Amino acid sequence: MTGWQLQKMMASVASVGTSAPITIQPQYSLLVRETEYEILPSALDAQLGVLAWGPLGGGWLTGKYSRTAPPTGRTRLGENPSRGFEAYSKRAPRDGTWKVLEEVERVARDHDVTSAAVALAWLRDQTGVTSVILGARSATQLESNMTAAGLTLSIDELTRLSSASDPRPDDYPYGPRGQEQRA
Repeated sequence: MTGWQLQKMMASVASVGTSAPITIQPQYSLLVRETEYEILPSALDAQLGVLAWGPLGGGWLTGKYSRTAPPTGRTRLGENPSRGFEAYSKRAPRDGTWKVLEEVERVARDHDVTSAAVALAWLRDQTGVTSVILGARSATQLESNMTAAGLTLSIDELTRLSSASDPRPDDYPYGPRGQEQRA
């Protein structure tokens, strides 16, 4: 849902006196930052928890996909490269995708952890995020992902990751001029 829909739903629930939701589940990751435009501010305003889904961008933020060849094998996109939001044909042509993946890999090497751990640690540290929904296929993936819980990223690393993944909206309404108006 969008921010205005979230606010409308909260007002509707309040007007009839039913129990209000306590959390929402928006898609949010280093590859899907548009959630920050309205959904996160609306959730914070409504005092809702945010359980981010798709935190690894359908496997993209694990480092297993290549710019030079479509995925194959037993992976989400190896089995179906055209699958949903994370389709290879949708994300692979974007230079921004590879810029994000390269920065995630640099930070991962510096900490001697997986790219997935870095992506999860960045997301965990974002304002308004209550928790992150993991979808591991194996115990090994789950164990690897859980290393994010003990990973502390520096302010510089968080800034580099945020800069690499910034969707760079136009000036209005979400870019710098729109932000100035809302401040």
